[in-house]
Amino acid sequence: GFAMAASDLGKQREADMKAIGGAIKTSAGFATGKVPFDAAAAKAAMETVAAKATDFPTLFPAGSENADQGASPKIWENFDDFKAKAAKLQTDATTLLAALPADQAAVGAAVKTLGADCGACHETYRLKD
Repeated sequence: GFAMAASDLGKQREADMKAIGGAIKTSAGFATGKVPFDAAAAKAAMETVAAKATDFPTLFPAGSENADQGASPKIWENFDDFKAKAAKLQTDATTLLAALPADQAAVGAAVKTLGADCGACHETYRLKD
């Protein structure tokens, strides 16, 4: 792929995280029953998470440490682990997609799994504001 300017990398990371967050928020809405369950929307949410998690590690090339405020220097110190955490999110989302949550309870379980993946990575690699 082509190299992006650092500021664009930062924007893209943020956009991807917002998309993942939005997809998980949508799923959580189904899980809590605040939003009526919609299989097509649940599928789209899982597809979003899987796709963004696949791309995400490519947005952290060497030299882009200062592209955004939220990324910890630990990302580049432990890049294999960072990649592994993104890969787990992608794998879990893909697995959930294959056995698409068919009801509220299943979506609840999916949200727990994905939320744990997000938390595990943010704990180590996201700087608090």
